[in-house]
Amino acid sequence: MSVPSCERCRDTGFEIATLKAKGDKDFEVAKMCECRRRETAQSGNALPGVLRIPPRYAHCTLETFEVLEGGSRLHREAYSKVFRYCGEYRRRADSKHINDKGLGLLLTGLNGTGKTHLAVAALRELAVQHGVRGQFWDFHELLREIKNCYNATTAMTEYELFEPIIDLEVMLLDDLGAWKMTDWMKDTLFYVINKRYLANRPTLITTNYPDRDVVARDVLTTDRALASEYLVDRIGAKLRSRLLEACAVIRLDGPDRRQMACQASNQKLVSMDGS
Repeated sequence: MSVPSCERCRDTGFEIATLKAKGDKDFEVAKMCECRRRETAQSGNALPGVLRIPPRYAHCTLETFEVLEGGSRLHREAYSKVFRYCGEYRRRADSKHINDKGLGLLLTGLNGTGKTHLAVAALRELAVQHGVRGQFWDFHELLREIKNCYNATTAMTEYELFEPIIDLEVMLLDDLGAWKMTDWMKDTLFYVINKRYLANRPTLITTNYPDRDVVARDVLTTDRALASEYLVDRIGAKLRSRLLEACAVIRLDGPDRRQMACQASNQKLVSMDGS
């Protein structure tokens, strides 16, 4: 019997580790061993460029996500759920329960509540800790790219056209519903999401629109405003139903962090001018 080159994982690539989220209890997860992490880092799989993470979000990790002091319960729970989701990724992928396989995340909330930060942090964490192959795609950019690549004269099948994104182990789709969707957009997005769902490949999705079904959508209020439109209004009932089947919904609330940062910056400039 050969002697394993790594005593920590015995060449399996994974080890059992105890993780603790901010304000959460300890729990055990299967975590990528340091020997595999070095290989992953050397191959560039965890680099923002490979993951297509825009420079504006290059700093987004679980460590840099700020749970505001005195923040709401929903906000603290959102961080803990994403943290646990990442830690249990490999165990969930290996689970015998079909409902565990390919489960994605649908992060909803108003502007500036930290949805994209958490989604990008999850994508990076899965790449670093579990070696997954994933990419960041802006919702409108993705549909524009698909439309630009389509050429009826090539007689490409739908699968051939969408294969690169369908085959990604993890896909991050940011700002779903930011644009009014045509029937073609709805059909295209349903095709991609459904193919990934059937193949047990998780999709991480962010949207500014709160989730409510058609009957209950008029009764939801937020801490900042009454929503005039809901996710179902932007993407349709068929696609919403598939997303709820393929993703765990995580809602964020609280103040707009971008506005807070802008105000802090302006105050700093005023202070400098007065000095």
